[in-house]
Amino acid sequence: MDAGPGLTALPQLDDLIDAIDSAAEAVVLWDADDRLVFCNDHYRRFFGEPDKVRPGVRFDELVEMNIVYTSISEISFLPQGWDPDRYRERRIAAHRTASDTFIQLRDGRWLQSRERRTRSGGIVGIYSDITERMRTELALSAAKQAAEDANLAKSRFLAAASHDLRQPLHAVGILMSALSARLTTDRQHAIAGQINDCLQTVTGLFDALLDISRLDAGVVAPQPVDLPLGPLLRALAREFEPAARAKGLGLTVRPEAGAAAVRSDAAMLGRILRNFVSNAVKYTGRGRVLVGVRPRGADLRIDVIDTGPGFDAAEAQAVFREFHRLDGAMAEQGIGLGLAIADRLARLLGHRIEVMSRPGHGSRFSLILPRAAHVPAPEPVAAAPAVPAGLAGRRLLLIDDDPDIRRAAAQLFDAWGCTAAFAAGAHDLAGVLDAMDGPPEAVIVDYFLGDGWTGARLAPCLRARFGDALPMVMVTGDTSPERLREVQGLGFPVLHKPLNPMRLGATLRALLPSAPPQVAPSQPR
Repeated sequence: MDAGPGLTALPQLDDLIDAIDSAAEAVVLWDADDRLVFCNDHYRRFFGEPDKVRPGVRFDELVEMNIVYTSISEISFLPQGWDPDRYRERRIAAHRTASDTFIQLRDGRWLQSRERRTRSGGIVGIYSDITERMRTELALSAAKQAAEDANLAKSRFLAAASHDLRQPLHAVGILMSALSARLTTDRQHAIAGQINDCLQTVTGLFDALLDISRLDAGVVAPQPVDLPLGPLLRALAREFEPAARAKGLGLTVRPEAGAAAVRSDAAMLGRILRNFVSNAVKYTGRGRVLVGVRPRGADLRIDVIDTGPGFDAAEAQAVFREFHRLDGAMAEQGIGLGLAIADRLARLLGHRIEVMSRPGHGSRFSLILPRAAHVPAPEPVAAAPAVPAGLAGRRLLLIDDDPDIRRAAAQLFDAWGCTAAFAAGAHDLAGVLDAMDGPPEAVIVDYFLGDGWTGARLAPCLRARFGDALPMVMVTGDTSPERLREVQGLGFPVLHKPLNPMRLGATLRALLPSAPPQVAPSQPR
């Protein structure tokens, strides 16, 4: 029958073989008995004796040839390294299932093997050289690992450095709290307030490092609840209004925002918005800062808008990198961690951050998060007293190897009306306990105590003596990811240096029963 118009005759078999032989890929055809029917020269050159790769040779014979000449150094189903017996078993199994494999030859080349069954029961295999692709992927993987290693090294360095710096600040903060309880004149209180402001600034920087370490350690777990935005936004206005007023800025929180409610973690959401507002006030030289809430479908968008210097769109992602600070005269105190923390927290919560900015016109940082199913009633917030109530007469035990901290704590506990005992570590603890007028009602213990002892090691000893119900508080200045994971599982509160005395007081009051136990008079010895 004549071929119709536009049709051409099928190519001759020799032409087809020539075409396959000139292909860039290695091609091989096996019959239903796993005997080689045809292969091109690219395929033959994979073997140590290419002349033996001819029609009729069995597939398992070529596998044995590979084992003898060890022409293959790695294969995807042998990730733990070369093993002849495992190679033989896995390679034949992969061939029989006609599946894909990745192979590295001894000369460094990488191949992708694609095998498929033919209609006659045989197998056709195509081997593609993917060396360049694999080199690119391996280089990217190595670069990613190097970046992760560098990030971990950075976290460890910051944790070690912050531990040494936190220790003296910890003592200063305790002494300032004890001193404030003894001041009498307005002038004295004003000076003390200025010192406390400086301490709070430094403490804020350390808290930022601590937040990064906690996120790196994976010990931060969100607890989403339905919460009203009104109390949080009003708290932001109260917190930042003095700083904005001092710079001549207007700080506005749209009143309609108070009726909204969202699904989020209250503490994490507050930290994100505080970082947004703090940056807006910090970088804005004149004009105003606006906080508002807009509907976004099933979500809400919280905007923090400023009239600051703005920045190029190219920097929109860079501002969320750790230690990134914008250039310009408006850059004030800070180490460039606020937005990095906000970004990590938002991703942890499943919220989304959007940024819009124009140089010379200002910026808008927005957080998009889900609406709450209902609007819960806000809980009343009580003002914190200058001296924690309910601690007078309590017997406290502080274990810390730093004499400055023990002396500072003695002043603080005396101002609180507590009866306190102090030990430097395990070596003098027994004598201190014997001298106490009764067992301690609560123990505050530092993590590092010297002589190979830690608070985590000492805590079980104390509870073995006084019972598992003994209230304990761990204090540490170590913010390394490994340490944070360890103290997270101790089962009692952990406070970080430099310690806020009011936070310590609130923690102790929450742990102690409402009334101090009665202690029998000491018997003469």
